[in-house]
Amino acid sequence: MGSGVGGLSAAVQLALKGTKVLVLEQHNMTGGYSSSFIRGRYEFEVSLHELCECGDGKDGHTYGGVRKHLANAGVYPDLVCVPEAYRVIFENHNLDFTMPFGIENAIKAVAKVVPQDEEKVRNYFKLCEEISNALVYIEGCPQMKPDPMVMMTKHSSFLRTAGYSLGEVHDSFGFTPLTEDILSAYYGYITRNRRDVSFTVYGLLMYLYVRDGAHIINKTSHGLAVDLEERCRVLGAQIETGVYVAKMLVENGAVVGVQTADGSKIRAKRVLCNCQPDVVYTKMMDKKDVPDNALKLCDKRVAGASLFSAYVGLDATPQELGIDSYEIFFNFDQDAKRVYDATKVWTKYITNMSATCIDIAIPGMTGEGRCQIGFTYLLDPDAMAKDGVDPSIYQKNKEEFLDHLIEMYERLTGARIRGHIEEVEVATPATYVRYTGVPKGNVYAYEMTVVDGIVPRVNNKDAEQYIKGLDFVGGFGRRAFGFCSSITNGFDTAEDTLLKLKEAK
Repeated sequence: MGSGVGGLSAAVQLALKGTKVLVLEQHNMTGGYSSSFIRGRYEFEVSLHELCECGDGKDGHTYGGVRKHLANAGVYPDLVCVPEAYRVIFENHNLDFTMPFGIENAIKAVAKVVPQDEEKVRNYFKLCEEISNALVYIEGCPQMKPDPMVMMTKHSSFLRTAGYSLGEVHDSFGFTPLTEDILSAYYGYITRNRRDVSFTVYGLLMYLYVRDGAHIINKTSHGLAVDLEERCRVLGAQIETGVYVAKMLVENGAVVGVQTADGSKIRAKRVLCNCQPDVVYTKMMDKKDVPDNALKLCDKRVAGASLFSAYVGLDATPQELGIDSYEIFFNFDQDAKRVYDATKVWTKYITNMSATCIDIAIPGMTGEGRCQIGFTYLLDPDAMAKDGVDPSIYQKNKEEFLDHLIEMYERLTGARIRGHIEEVEVATPATYVRYTGVPKGNVYAYEMTVVDGIVPRVNNKDAEQYIKGLDFVGGFGRRAFGFCSSITNGFDTAEDTLLKLKEAK
Protein backbone atom coordinates (compact mmCIF):
# COMPACT_ATOMS: atom_id res chain seq x y z
CA MET A 1 0.00 0.00 0.00
CA GLY A 2 1.78 3.10 -1.29
CA SER A 3 4.41 3.25 -4.02
CA GLY A 4 7.15 5.45 -2.65
CA VAL A 5 10.63 4.05 -3.19
CA GLY A 6 10.27 2.02 0.03
CA GLY A 7 7.11 0.34 -1.17
CA LEU A 8 8.47 -0.25 -4.66
CA SER A 9 11.74 -1.65 -3.28
CA ALA A 10 9.80 -4.13 -1.14
CA ALA A 11 7.59 -5.02 -4.10
CA VAL A 12 10.49 -5.66 -6.48
CA GLN A 13 12.28 -7.88 -3.94
CA LEU A 14 9.15 -9.91 -3.21
CA ALA A 15 8.38 -10.29 -6.90
CA LEU A 16 11.99 -11.31 -7.56
CA LYS A 17 11.55 -14.21 -5.14
CA GLY A 18 8.37 -15.39 -6.86
CA THR A 19 5.81 -13.87 -4.49
CA LYS A 20 2.49 -12.66 -5.87
CA VAL A 21 2.48 -8.90 -5.33
CA LEU A 22 -0.16 -6.19 -5.72
CA VAL A 23 0.83 -2.52 -5.29
CA LEU A 24 -1.96 0.00 -4.66
CA GLU A 25 -1.23 3.72 -5.05
CA GLN A 26 -3.69 6.56 -4.42
CA HIS A 27 -1.86 9.01 -6.72
CA ASN A 28 -2.02 8.84 -10.52
CA MET A 29 1.61 7.71 -10.72
CA THR A 30 4.11 5.85 -8.59
CA GLY A 31 7.04 7.34 -6.69
CA GLY A 32 5.72 9.32 -3.73
CA TYR A 33 8.31 12.01 -3.02
CA SER A 34 10.46 10.53 -5.79
CA SER A 35 8.82 12.83 -8.25
CA SER A 36 8.97 15.97 -10.36
CA PHE A 37 6.50 18.54 -11.66
CA ILE A 38 6.32 20.89 -14.64
CA ARG A 39 5.65 24.63 -14.64
CA GLY A 40 5.94 26.35 -17.98
CA ARG A 41 9.09 25.09 -19.68
CA TYR A 42 10.66 23.86 -16.42
CA GLU A 43 10.62 20.39 -14.90
CA PHE A 44 11.47 20.72 -11.22
CA GLU A 45 13.05 18.03 -9.04
CA VAL A 46 10.80 17.68 -5.98
CA SER A 47 12.95 16.29 -3.21
CA LEU A 48 16.18 14.43 -3.88
CA HIS A 49 19.39 16.23 -2.93
CA GLU A 50 21.82 13.36 -2.43
CA LEU A 51 21.98 9.57 -2.17
CA CYS A 52 24.59 7.75 -0.12
CA GLU A 53 25.77 4.12 -0.38
CA CYS A 54 25.66 4.38 -4.16
CA GLY A 55 29.38 4.15 -4.90
CA ASP A 56 30.28 2.05 -7.94
CA GLY A 57 33.41 0.41 -6.53
CA LYS A 58 35.68 2.45 -8.81
CA ASP A 59 38.38 5.04 -8.04
CA GLY A 60 38.75 3.84 -4.46
CA HIS A 61 35.06 4.07 -3.68
CA THR A 62 33.18 1.24 -2.03
CA TYR A 63 30.48 -0.60 -3.94
CA GLY A 64 27.59 0.92 -2.01
CA GLY A 65 24.93 -1.11 -0.24
CA VAL A 66 22.00 0.72 -1.86
CA ARG A 67 23.44 0.29 -5.34
CA LYS A 68 24.05 -3.39 -4.51
CA HIS A 69 20.46 -3.91 -3.33
CA LEU A 70 19.11 -2.39 -6.54
CA ALA A 71 21.53 -4.24 -8.82
CA ASN A 72 20.76 -7.59 -7.18
CA ALA A 73 17.11 -6.96 -8.01
CA GLY A 74 17.94 -6.03 -11.60
CA VAL A 75 17.46 -2.27 -11.16
CA TYR A 76 20.20 -0.03 -12.57
CA PRO A 77 19.36 3.66 -12.13
CA ASP A 78 21.42 6.23 -14.01
CA LEU A 79 23.42 7.79 -11.15
CA VAL A 80 25.53 10.94 -11.23
CA CYS A 81 28.09 11.83 -8.54
CA VAL A 82 27.76 15.46 -7.37
CA PRO A 83 30.90 17.64 -7.33
CA GLU A 84 31.61 17.83 -3.58
CA ALA A 85 30.34 16.55 -0.25
CA TYR A 86 29.00 19.96 0.67
CA ARG A 87 29.65 23.68 0.69
CA VAL A 88 28.62 25.64 3.75
CA ILE A 89 28.61 29.40 4.30
CA PHE A 90 28.80 30.54 7.92
CA GLU A 91 27.73 34.14 8.28
CA ASN A 92 28.84 34.44 11.90
CA HIS A 93 32.24 32.81 11.24
CA ASN A 94 32.69 34.78 8.00
CA LEU A 95 33.67 31.51 6.34
CA ASP A 96 32.85 29.86 3.03
CA PHE A 97 33.92 26.21 3.36
CA THR A 98 33.80 23.30 0.89
CA MET A 99 34.05 19.72 2.14
CA PRO A 100 35.64 17.48 -0.51
CA PHE A 101 35.07 13.77 -0.98
CA GLY A 102 37.59 11.33 0.46
CA ILE A 103 38.29 10.96 4.19
CA GLU A 104 41.89 12.19 4.02
CA ASN A 105 40.88 15.08 1.76
CA ALA A 106 38.18 16.04 4.25
CA ILE A 107 40.57 15.97 7.21
CA LYS A 108 43.05 18.19 5.39
CA ALA A 109 40.31 20.63 4.34
CA VAL A 110 39.17 21.11 7.94
CA ALA A 111 42.79 21.35 9.13
CA LYS A 112 43.42 24.28 6.78
CA VAL A 113 40.74 26.22 8.61
CA VAL A 114 41.24 24.90 12.15
CA PRO A 115 44.76 23.41 12.24
CA GLN A 116 44.71 22.77 16.00
CA ASP A 117 41.86 20.27 15.53
CA GLU A 118 43.44 18.13 12.83
CA GLU A 119 44.17 15.11 15.04
CA LYS A 120 40.74 15.38 16.67
CA VAL A 121 39.08 15.37 13.26
CA ARG A 122 41.17 12.37 12.19
CA ASN A 123 40.06 10.47 15.30
CA TYR A 124 36.48 11.54 14.69
CA PHE A 125 36.42 10.04 11.19
CA LYS A 126 38.08 6.93 12.59
CA LEU A 127 35.21 6.61 15.06
CA CYS A 128 32.69 7.10 12.24
CA GLU A 129 34.46 4.33 10.30
CA GLU A 130 34.18 2.00 13.30
CA ILE A 131 30.45 2.76 13.54
CA SER A 132 30.08 1.90 9.86
CA ASN A 133 32.02 -1.36 10.24
CA ALA A 134 29.90 -2.39 13.22
CA LEU A 135 26.68 -1.81 11.31
CA VAL A 136 27.99 -3.78 8.32
CA TYR A 137 28.67 -6.68 10.70
CA ILE A 138 25.22 -6.41 12.32
CA GLU A 139 23.45 -6.33 8.97
CA GLY A 140 25.33 -9.44 7.90
CA CYS A 141 24.15 -11.45 10.89
CA PRO A 142 21.09 -13.74 10.57
CA GLN A 143 18.03 -11.67 11.44
CA MET A 144 20.52 -8.89 12.30
CA LYS A 145 21.20 -10.45 15.71
CA PRO A 146 24.96 -10.08 16.32
CA ASP A 147 27.16 -12.15 18.62
CA PRO A 148 27.57 -10.12 21.86
CA MET A 149 31.19 -11.26 22.25
CA VAL A 150 32.07 -10.08 18.74
CA MET A 151 30.43 -6.75 19.44
CA MET A 152 32.37 -6.28 22.68
CA THR A 153 35.74 -7.32 21.28
CA LYS A 154 35.64 -5.93 17.74
CA HIS A 155 33.04 -3.17 17.81
CA SER A 156 33.35 -1.67 21.27
CA SER A 157 33.34 1.90 19.90
CA PHE A 158 29.86 1.29 18.53
CA LEU A 159 28.66 0.06 21.93
CA ARG A 160 30.28 2.99 23.76
CA THR A 161 28.64 5.64 21.57
CA ALA A 162 25.25 4.04 20.77
CA GLY A 163 23.60 5.74 23.73
CA TYR A 164 24.86 9.24 22.99
CA SER A 165 23.74 12.17 20.88
CA LEU A 166 25.75 13.97 18.22
CA GLY A 167 26.24 16.93 20.55
CA GLU A 168 27.54 14.74 23.37
CA VAL A 169 30.04 12.97 21.12
CA HIS A 170 31.24 16.25 19.62
CA ASP A 171 31.72 17.64 23.13
CA SER A 172 33.82 14.61 24.07
CA PHE A 173 36.29 15.46 21.29
CA GLY A 174 36.70 19.02 22.52
CA PHE A 175 36.25 20.56 19.07
CA THR A 176 36.44 24.29 18.62
CA PRO A 177 33.00 25.77 17.80
CA LEU A 178 33.99 26.22 14.15
CA THR A 179 35.06 22.60 13.76
CA GLU A 180 31.82 21.37 15.31
CA ASP A 181 29.83 23.61 12.99
CA ILE A 182 31.70 22.32 9.93
CA LEU A 183 31.23 18.67 10.93
CA SER A 184 27.53 19.24 11.70
CA ALA A 185 26.63 20.73 8.31
CA TYR A 186 24.71 17.64 7.14
CA TYR A 187 22.32 17.73 10.09
CA GLY A 188 19.55 19.36 8.06
CA TYR A 189 19.19 16.12 6.10
CA ILE A 190 17.92 14.29 9.19
CA THR A 191 16.73 16.67 11.90
CA ARG A 192 15.92 20.20 13.05
CA ASN A 193 17.82 19.72 16.31
CA ARG A 194 21.41 18.91 15.50
CA ARG A 195 22.66 18.47 19.07
CA ASP A 196 20.14 15.80 20.05
CA VAL A 197 20.15 13.52 17.01
CA SER A 198 21.55 10.03 17.49
CA PHE A 199 25.30 10.06 16.86
CA THR A 200 25.11 6.57 15.35
CA VAL A 201 22.82 7.87 12.62
CA TYR A 202 24.71 11.07 11.92
CA GLY A 203 28.20 9.55 12.14
CA LEU A 204 27.24 6.85 9.65
CA LEU A 205 25.72 9.37 7.22
CA MET A 206 28.74 11.67 7.46
CA TYR A 207 31.21 8.85 6.91
CA LEU A 208 29.42 7.25 3.95
CA TYR A 209 28.90 10.51 2.09
CA VAL A 210 32.47 11.73 2.54
CA ARG A 211 34.05 8.33 1.86
CA ASP A 212 32.13 7.27 -1.22
CA GLY A 213 30.60 10.35 -2.77
CA ALA A 214 27.02 11.55 -3.01
CA HIS A 215 24.84 10.71 -6.00
CA ILE A 216 21.66 11.88 -7.65
CA ILE A 217 19.50 10.37 -10.38
CA ASN A 218 20.25 11.65 -13.86
CA LYS A 219 17.48 14.13 -14.69
CA THR A 220 15.05 13.77 -11.74
CA SER A 221 14.42 11.32 -8.91
CA HIS A 222 11.21 10.14 -10.57
CA GLY A 223 13.48 8.16 -12.88
CA LEU A 224 14.28 5.89 -9.92
CA ALA A 225 10.58 5.23 -9.33
CA VAL A 226 10.10 4.47 -13.02
CA ASP A 227 13.01 2.01 -12.98
CA LEU A 228 11.61 0.24 -9.92
CA GLU A 229 8.08 0.17 -11.34
CA GLU A 230 9.21 -1.24 -14.68
CA ARG A 231 11.24 -3.95 -12.96
CA CYS A 232 8.26 -4.85 -10.76
CA ARG A 233 6.06 -5.28 -13.81
CA VAL A 234 8.67 -7.39 -15.62
CA LEU A 235 8.81 -9.66 -12.56
CA GLY A 236 5.03 -10.06 -12.59
CA ALA A 237 3.94 -7.63 -9.88
CA GLN A 238 0.61 -5.89 -10.44
CA ILE A 239 0.63 -2.11 -9.89
CA GLU A 240 -2.58 -0.10 -9.76
CA THR A 241 -2.62 3.69 -9.44
CA GLY A 242 -5.57 5.90 -8.53
CA VAL A 243 -6.68 3.39 -5.89
CA TYR A 244 -7.31 4.67 -2.36
CA VAL A 245 -7.14 2.17 0.48
CA ALA A 246 -9.84 3.09 2.98
CA LYS A 247 -9.66 0.28 5.52
CA MET A 248 -7.62 -2.66 6.78
CA LEU A 249 -9.40 -5.99 6.92
CA VAL A 250 -8.79 -7.56 10.35
CA GLU A 251 -9.72 -11.06 11.49
CA ASN A 252 -8.74 -12.62 14.83
CA GLY A 253 -6.29 -9.83 15.57
CA ALA A 254 -4.45 -10.08 12.24
CA VAL A 255 -4.58 -7.96 9.09
CA VAL A 256 -5.80 -10.16 6.22
CA GLY A 257 -6.22 -7.59 3.46
CA VAL A 258 -7.57 -4.17 2.56
CA GLN A 259 -10.77 -2.49 1.46
CA THR A 260 -10.58 0.24 -1.17
CA ALA A 261 -12.67 3.40 -1.32
CA ASP A 262 -15.10 1.82 -3.81
CA GLY A 263 -15.84 -1.00 -1.37
CA SER A 264 -13.72 -3.67 -3.03
CA LYS A 265 -12.12 -6.12 -0.60
CA ILE A 266 -8.73 -7.58 -1.40
CA ARG A 267 -7.40 -10.39 0.75
CA ALA A 268 -3.66 -10.91 1.24
CA LYS A 269 -1.34 -12.96 3.40
CA ARG A 270 0.52 -9.81 4.41
CA VAL A 271 0.10 -6.05 3.96
CA LEU A 272 3.10 -3.74 3.71
CA CYS A 273 2.32 -0.05 4.21
CA ASN A 274 4.39 2.75 2.73
CA CYS A 275 2.65 5.34 4.90
CA GLN A 276 2.36 6.66 8.46
CA PRO A 277 1.35 4.20 11.20
CA ASP A 278 -0.73 6.88 12.96
CA VAL A 279 -2.93 7.18 9.86
CA VAL A 280 -3.37 3.42 9.56
CA TYR A 281 -4.24 2.95 13.23
CA THR A 282 -6.65 5.87 13.53
CA LYS A 283 -8.28 6.09 10.08
CA MET A 284 -8.02 2.64 8.52
CA MET A 285 -8.67 0.36 11.49
CA ASP A 286 -11.40 0.02 14.07
CA LYS A 287 -10.28 1.09 17.51
CA LYS A 288 -10.91 -2.37 18.93
CA ASP A 289 -8.43 -3.88 16.47
CA VAL A 290 -5.51 -1.62 17.40
CA PRO A 291 -3.41 -2.78 20.39
CA ASP A 292 -2.78 -0.10 23.01
CA ASN A 293 0.97 -0.56 22.66
CA ALA A 294 0.84 0.37 18.99
CA LEU A 295 -0.86 3.67 19.78
CA LYS A 296 1.44 4.35 22.71
CA LEU A 297 4.49 3.89 20.52
CA CYS A 298 3.18 6.42 18.00
CA ASP A 299 2.47 8.88 20.81
CA LYS A 300 5.98 8.47 22.23
CA ARG A 301 7.75 9.07 18.95
CA VAL A 302 8.59 12.65 17.99
CA ALA A 303 7.29 13.92 14.67
CA GLY A 304 10.08 14.84 12.28
CA ALA A 305 10.34 17.97 10.19
CA SER A 306 8.17 19.35 7.48
CA LEU A 307 9.50 21.73 4.85
CA PHE A 308 9.26 25.10 3.24
CA SER A 309 10.50 24.50 -0.31
CA ALA A 310 10.80 26.97 -3.17
CA TYR A 311 11.42 25.91 -6.76
CA VAL A 312 12.77 28.71 -8.94
CA GLY A 313 13.17 28.54 -12.72
CA LEU A 314 15.79 30.94 -14.13
CA ASP A 315 16.16 32.10 -17.72
CA ALA A 316 19.96 31.95 -17.78
CA THR A 317 22.71 29.39 -17.25
CA PRO A 318 24.41 28.94 -13.86
CA GLN A 319 27.62 30.44 -15.27
CA GLU A 320 25.78 33.54 -16.51
CA LEU A 321 24.21 34.02 -13.08
CA GLY A 322 27.37 33.40 -11.05
CA ILE A 323 26.18 30.08 -9.61
CA ASP A 324 29.13 27.74 -9.11
CA SER A 325 28.04 25.09 -6.56
CA TYR A 326 25.61 22.20 -6.67
CA GLU A 327 24.39 22.59 -3.09
CA ILE A 328 25.14 25.19 -0.44
CA PHE A 329 24.16 25.08 3.22
CA PHE A 330 23.69 28.52 4.77
CA ASN A 331 24.17 28.78 8.53
CA PHE A 332 23.21 32.13 10.00
CA ASP A 333 22.98 30.97 13.60
CA GLN A 334 24.94 28.17 15.29
CA ASP A 335 23.03 28.22 18.57
CA ALA A 336 21.32 24.81 18.32
CA LYS A 337 18.46 25.62 20.69
CA ARG A 338 17.69 28.96 19.06
CA VAL A 339 17.74 27.36 15.61
CA TYR A 340 15.47 24.55 16.78
CA ASP A 341 13.01 26.96 18.41
CA ALA A 342 12.91 29.10 15.26
CA THR A 343 11.62 26.15 13.22
CA LYS A 344 8.52 26.03 15.42
CA VAL A 345 7.28 29.42 14.22
CA TRP A 346 5.76 30.33 10.83
CA THR A 347 7.78 33.52 10.30
CA LYS A 348 10.46 34.71 7.92
CA TYR A 349 13.22 34.45 10.53
CA ILE A 350 15.44 31.96 8.70
CA THR A 351 18.32 30.49 10.67
CA ASN A 352 19.57 27.87 8.21
CA MET A 353 18.68 26.84 4.70
CA SER A 354 20.01 24.99 1.69
CA ALA A 355 20.05 25.91 -1.99
CA THR A 356 20.52 23.35 -4.75
CA CYS A 357 21.25 23.94 -8.43
CA ILE A 358 20.87 20.58 -10.17
CA ASP A 359 22.35 22.00 -13.39
CA ILE A 360 25.80 22.15 -11.75
CA ALA A 361 25.77 18.36 -11.25
CA ILE A 362 23.95 17.65 -14.52
CA PRO A 363 24.84 20.42 -17.00
CA GLY A 364 21.88 21.41 -19.16
CA MET A 365 19.42 19.34 -17.14
CA THR A 366 16.84 22.16 -17.04
CA GLY A 367 17.32 23.04 -20.68
CA GLU A 368 19.44 25.18 -22.97
CA GLY A 369 20.08 28.65 -21.62
CA ARG A 370 18.34 28.15 -18.29
CA CYS A 371 18.63 26.47 -14.90
CA GLN A 372 16.79 25.93 -11.62
CA ILE A 373 17.41 26.43 -7.91
CA GLY A 374 15.63 24.65 -5.09
CA PHE A 375 15.53 26.30 -1.65
CA THR A 376 14.77 24.23 1.44
CA TYR A 377 14.10 25.25 5.03
CA LEU A 378 13.03 22.80 7.75
CA LEU A 379 9.91 23.57 9.80
CA ASP A 380 8.21 21.93 12.75
CA PRO A 381 5.02 20.17 11.58
CA ASP A 382 3.09 22.35 14.04
CA ALA A 383 4.67 25.61 12.86
CA MET A 384 1.55 26.57 10.90
CA ALA A 385 -0.95 25.35 13.47
CA LYS A 386 -1.65 28.69 15.17
CA ASP A 387 -2.36 31.06 12.29
CA GLY A 388 -0.26 29.88 9.36
CA VAL A 389 -3.19 28.55 7.38
CA ASP A 390 -5.12 31.81 7.54
CA PRO A 391 -5.34 32.66 3.80
CA SER A 392 -4.01 36.21 4.10
CA ILE A 393 -1.14 35.27 6.41
CA TYR A 394 -0.33 32.14 4.42
CA GLN A 395 0.17 33.98 1.13
CA LYS A 396 2.01 36.87 2.77
CA ASN A 397 4.41 34.57 4.61
CA LYS A 398 5.11 32.48 1.51
CA GLU A 399 6.13 35.60 -0.39
CA GLU A 400 8.22 36.93 2.52
CA PHE A 401 9.92 33.57 3.00
CA LEU A 402 10.91 33.38 -0.66
CA ASP A 403 12.02 37.02 -0.84
CA HIS A 404 14.18 36.50 2.25
CA LEU A 405 15.75 33.33 0.86
CA ILE A 406 16.65 35.01 -2.42
CA GLU A 407 18.08 38.07 -0.63
CA MET A 408 20.34 35.93 1.55
CA TYR A 409 21.42 33.72 -1.35
CA GLU A 410 22.42 36.69 -3.50
CA ARG A 411 24.15 38.51 -0.64
CA LEU A 412 26.28 35.56 0.45
CA THR A 413 27.13 34.01 -2.93
CA GLY A 414 27.35 37.04 -5.20
CA ALA A 415 25.02 35.35 -7.69
CA ARG A 416 22.32 37.48 -9.26
CA ILE A 417 19.07 35.58 -9.81
CA ARG A 418 16.20 37.92 -8.92
CA GLY A 419 16.00 39.55 -12.35
CA HIS A 420 16.04 36.18 -14.12
CA ILE A 421 13.15 34.40 -12.39
CA GLU A 422 10.72 32.96 -14.94
CA GLU A 423 8.80 30.41 -12.86
CA VAL A 424 8.30 29.97 -9.11
CA GLU A 425 6.47 27.32 -7.11
CA VAL A 426 6.40 27.21 -3.32
CA ALA A 427 5.57 24.21 -1.12
CA THR A 428 4.77 24.48 2.59
CA PRO A 429 3.63 21.93 5.18
CA ALA A 430 0.09 22.55 3.90
CA THR A 431 1.22 21.53 0.39
CA TYR A 432 2.63 18.24 1.66
CA VAL A 433 -0.62 17.56 3.50
CA ARG A 434 -2.57 18.00 0.27
CA TYR A 435 -0.12 15.96 -1.79
CA THR A 436 0.35 12.96 0.52
CA GLY A 437 -2.35 13.16 3.18
CA VAL A 438 0.29 12.82 5.90
CA PRO A 439 -0.75 14.76 9.04
CA LYS A 440 0.76 18.25 9.30
CA GLY A 441 2.90 17.68 6.22
CA ASN A 442 5.37 15.54 8.16
CA VAL A 443 7.99 14.74 5.51
CA TYR A 444 10.71 13.52 7.88
CA ALA A 445 8.69 10.79 9.61
CA TYR A 446 9.93 10.34 13.20
CA GLU A 447 12.96 12.08 14.71
CA MET A 448 15.99 9.81 15.08
CA THR A 449 16.84 10.38 18.72
CA VAL A 450 19.25 8.41 20.89
CA VAL A 451 16.46 6.23 22.27
CA ASP A 452 14.57 5.98 18.99
CA GLY A 453 17.13 5.88 16.21
CA ILE A 454 17.76 3.22 13.61
CA VAL A 455 19.59 0.86 16.00
CA PRO A 456 16.82 0.66 18.64
CA ARG A 457 14.18 0.26 15.93
CA VAL A 458 16.05 -2.56 14.18
CA ASN A 459 16.70 -4.31 17.50
CA ASN A 460 13.03 -4.02 18.47
CA LYS A 461 11.51 -4.73 15.07
CA ASP A 462 9.88 -8.00 16.17
CA ALA A 463 8.69 -6.64 19.53
CA GLU A 464 7.14 -3.63 17.80
CA GLN A 465 5.10 -5.67 15.36
CA TYR A 466 1.93 -5.40 17.36
CA ILE A 467 -0.45 -6.51 14.62
CA LYS A 468 0.09 -9.74 12.74
CA GLY A 469 0.12 -9.50 8.97
CA LEU A 470 1.06 -5.80 8.91
CA ASP A 471 4.47 -4.19 8.29
CA PHE A 472 5.63 -0.65 7.51
CA VAL A 473 8.15 0.27 4.84
CA GLY A 474 9.47 3.60 3.63
CA GLY A 475 10.21 6.57 5.88
CA PHE A 476 8.13 5.28 8.78
CA GLY A 477 9.81 1.89 8.75
CA ARG A 478 12.63 0.66 10.96
CA ARG A 479 15.35 2.40 8.90
CA ALA A 480 13.68 5.79 9.15
CA PHE A 481 13.26 8.39 6.40
CA GLY A 482 15.32 9.40 3.40
CA PHE A 483 15.67 7.82 -0.01
CA CYS A 484 18.48 5.43 0.89
CA SER A 485 16.94 4.40 4.20
CA SER A 486 13.58 3.83 2.52
CA ILE A 487 15.14 1.69 -0.21
CA THR A 488 17.09 -0.40 2.30
CA ASN A 489 14.05 -0.70 4.55
CA GLY A 490 11.98 -1.92 1.61
CA PHE A 491 14.43 -4.68 0.75
CA ASP A 492 14.95 -5.69 4.41
CA THR A 493 11.23 -5.80 5.16
CA ALA A 494 10.64 -7.84 2.03
CA GLU A 495 13.17 -10.43 3.27
CA ASP A 496 11.41 -10.54 6.66
CA THR A 497 8.10 -10.97 4.86
CA LEU A 498 9.44 -13.89 2.85
CA LEU A 499 10.55 -15.61 6.07
CA LYS A 500 7.15 -15.07 7.69
CA LEU A 501 5.34 -16.38 4.61
CA LYS A 502 7.55 -19.45 4.67
CA GLU A 503 6.92 -20.01 8.39
CA ALA A 504 3.17 -19.71 7.84
CA LYS A 505 3.11 -22.59 5.33
